Amino acid sequence: MAKWAFVAITLACLSFGSRAVACPVGDGEGAVRPPRPVVRNVSLEASAMLERASRLESAASSHEARARSLAQEADRLANRARILRDQATFVNVADRSSILAIADELAARAREDRARAAEDRAQASELRLEAQNLRQRALVLVRSGSGGGWRTRPLPLSNGSAPLPSERGVTL
Repeated sequence: MAKWAFVAITLACLSFGSRAVACPVGDGEGAVRPPRPVVRNVSLEASAMLERASRLESAASSHEARARSLAQEADRLANRARILRDQATFVNVADRSSILAIADELAARAREDRARAAEDRAQASELRLEAQNLRQRALVLVRSGSGGGWRTRPLPLSNGSAPLPSERGVTL
């Protein structure tokens, strides 16, 4: 019976003692935790940049398509306004002012459409420039190999020149 009591007390002390050792003592400021290494996944970051660049390129294409359709609509409206002005000379003097007012309204709408088309083209240009910058940043990121690890460590060379792929055991 004494043996069972001793075993039970020993187990209880060990279980409570191990919990106390696992927890830091105090308010936590005195506890020193080893720093975690920062691991950058370069290929993941680069592919995310390339994905964003393709989305920007797609948005630029849609802006460009909308600009083309607005320019076509503006040309159509300007053409209709010109035809109305030409035909206003053959119409009764009383109706001429209303036809010219309609032609002026069509010309104003054509100018607005051309302005919106220019804005869309400018936005498309900005988006394409941003996509190009993202692609260049991804390329620099991949080329720099700043992700760490065994692949980016330089190989020891005795003569100071870079080994050929065949010298490293790589066949192309």
